[in-house]
Amino acid sequence: MLIIALSTLASAWLVGAQEVDSDLYHPHAAFAFVRSGERTPTLQDGTPVLTALGAQQMFTLGQNLRTRYISGNAPAGLGVQRIAGMSEDGLDNNQIMVQTSDQQHLISSAQAFMQGLYPPRNIANSNGTQGSAGGLLSNGSAIDYPLGGYQYANILSSGQHDPKSIYVAGSQNCPVAQRDAMMYYRTNKFQNTRAANQAFYSSLNVDWFEGNLNESTLDYINAMGIYDYLQYQYAHNSNVHRALANDSAFTGVYDKVRTLADEQAWYFYGNTSASSTDADNQAIPGKTLAASILGSFQKVIVDRMSPGNPTDMSYPLTFFFGEQEPIVSLVSLMMVDYMDYYFRSIPRFGSAMIFELFSRGANSTFPSTTNALWVRFHFHNGTDFDNGQLTAFPIFGNGPSRTDMSWKDFQDLMSRIMMSSIAEWCNACNSASLFCHGVDGPTSSLTSPSAHKSHSPISPAVGGVIGAIVTLAIAGLIFALAMLLGGLRFHRVQRHAKSELGGFKGSAKLASDPDLSLAKNAALPAGISFVPESNRWHERVGSWELRQKEFGGARQDTESMDGIAAIAAQPVQPEERV
Repeated sequence: MLIIALSTLASAWLVGAQEVDSDLYHPHAAFAFVRSGERTPTLQDGTPVLTALGAQQMFTLGQNLRTRYISGNAPAGLGVQRIAGMSEDGLDNNQIMVQTSDQQHLISSAQAFMQGLYPPRNIANSNGTQGSAGGLLSNGSAIDYPLGGYQYANILSSGQHDPKSIYVAGSQNCPVAQRDAMMYYRTNKFQNTRAANQAFYSSLNVDWFEGNLNESTLDYINAMGIYDYLQYQYAHNSNVHRALANDSAFTGVYDKVRTLADEQAWYFYGNTSASSTDADNQAIPGKTLAASILGSFQKVIVDRMSPGNPTDMSYPLTFFFGEQEPIVSLVSLMMVDYMDYYFRSIPRFGSAMIFELFSRGANSTFPSTTNALWVRFHFHNGTDFDNGQLTAFPIFGNGPSRTDMSWKDFQDLMSRIMMSSIAEWCNACNSASLFCHGVDGPTSSLTSPSAHKSHSPISPAVGGVIGAIVTLAIAGLIFALAMLLGGLRFHRVQRHAKSELGGFKGSAKLASDPDLSLAKNAALPAGISFVPESNRWHERVGSWELRQKEFGGARQDTESMDGIAAIAAQPVQPEERV
């Protein structure tokens, strides 16, 4: 029965989720949040590092996205949909934005990915015909960069004291997000699941964890950490792999460990609700990521529709590298997991959620109106490139045949779930981060003001001038009336000796008078004015306004992100693990 259900589901999704290469589909910008390649377990001593397998995962993903957006025909595991104007051979850091946290395995993931996206470029053998002027010498010869022409990408790594870090890892230094995530431990659902699986966790071989976990910590309360360690051992420890894959005493154990970790992760970082009484603070990583996505596309639109007057640097390609929390949070906020329970799980290493801003039709140029712009959401599950194309999924409760969302609707709905300003994050998190001190008001927002409220026909600068003039005029009128009717007169006051007490109480400012000087954040542009789009019929399978949290429901042990591959490929193939 389960196989029949999966086959039926896969057939239904193929109608709307699978997109073939099309000359009528014109991407203008893409934003990808990439989970790191495989790393060492977090429970091990020391800092997690990217493994060689993880580096290969990132490199392969970079190669496939190069084929899709930039140049070449292979590998083409994610299809071919070029972004016009991209530099094909030489890396142009003005076209690509790469951002990550300052964790070693994330920076390494970004580096390995960029090696695949823009591989080394050998200009010496081409007599400089393919190189920049910096590679040409006065004697007419050419010289390569080290490592066969390695191309150096600008990678922005944000530490915990950098306000930009909230857009890659929104729960870092956010006590409220961490507290609300752990509220799951107080639910009946958790208590029941923990009790039901106590014997299962006790049956695990403690030697598999090499002293990093003991019998007392083999418990559902540590489900994510246990799976994180065991999947590393499954891939790299032949004894563990042999026991889990071939020993009948452990049949189904690895899958169950993964399923329980998936469930815990979803309750920790997803499980969102649109209820006005629930802030969904456990999903703050997804809220800040939503602001990054929307802000990135807004900047592209402003720059392309106002050439020669850019409001901020925009990038056709933006890549963020992080961990699982933002992915789980955002797919829940966008209701992707409402349509498909496979999304209620931990994304595999090397997975990517990709948003594309595109237009349709024979004309590939950027549209003159936002009514002609659309957004499509894709999910790439780890290292699975067998489909030959990115798979699109509907968001915000749309049905399977509505994987494309108008820019107007996308901007509206993303603005409802996002957390765009540093001040908003600081207040919501009750964070003690240094950059939160003195932050007040909607400063340092990533998104255009149009995503928050309608535009005023008067700019802030002009409004301030008008306000000052009106204030002075009213003050002058009051003084004139006071002089005319009240007998108010001015006269010179005899000056006395200056006070010897300087500073705040005296006539001079002392060096000992402390002043707090906070650098002002740059004012955002006035934003984009969008022409309303005519009402369109929407196929919906759920209600955005009425969706509620879930603390129950049956779940098959085999369901996970791995099942997403079955949606875009048929027939369903048995999964092989290494």
